[in-house]
Amino acid sequence: MKLTMEEQIKQLTVALNQAQKEAEKWQTGAEIYESQATELQETMQLMAQEIEKLRHENEALRQNQNQVQTMVPVKQQQTVSDQELVHYRIIEDALISKIQQLEQQLRK
Repeated sequence: MKLTMEEQIKQLTVALNQAQKEAEKWQTGAEIYESQATELQETMQLMAQEIEKLRHENEALRQNQNQVQTMVPVKQQQTVSDQELVHYRIIEDALISKIQQLEQQLRK
């Protein structure tokens, strides 16, 4: 069965239209993919900037923490020493008072 020239042209025209529709689908898909890739890249750049910002904040916090850690023990030691000194003075005063009481009792 031989196709006439007109039928061949119709078949080729239909095939061409189908190919164009398919090409448009692929082009639309490629545009969507490109858009998503661009959006993803922008998101990754924002994430990288945020990570860098957090890294700087973390470093600053570590430095502050190191400074605080070196200062805190000194304050704690002074507080403990002051507390111990007060405690010893109270004991000393109590002992002196007791000694004086005993001396008075001995004199009587």
